[in-house]
Amino acid sequence: MEQMNTEGLPLVPVDYDSAEVPESVKQTRPVVYQDGDGISCLLGPDPERGIFGRGKTLKEALSTFDRQFQDRLEHPIKGDPVSEFIQKRHI
Repeated sequence: MEQMNTEGLPLVPVDYDSAEVPESVKQTRPVVYQDGDGISCLLGPDPERGIFGRGKTLKEALSTFDRQFQDRLEHPIKGDPVSEFIQKRHI
């Protein structure tokens, strides 16, 4: 699966051991970065084809990402590398 190029992005650290971090984030470790006045979270090549979450806080961004992850997990797209990637990592 192609992941977005992170060169030059202001990455945001994530404590993957925190109980507040959704399992979807722990399993897939998406790119988390400062995006203007918010934080974005992306698994995949870009927000349109990947799983994308955004929020004013890290918690909001991860929560939005988790909702998108759950939707893609329940409704996978045939031939989609991101869908295939998360299906393999789902517990």
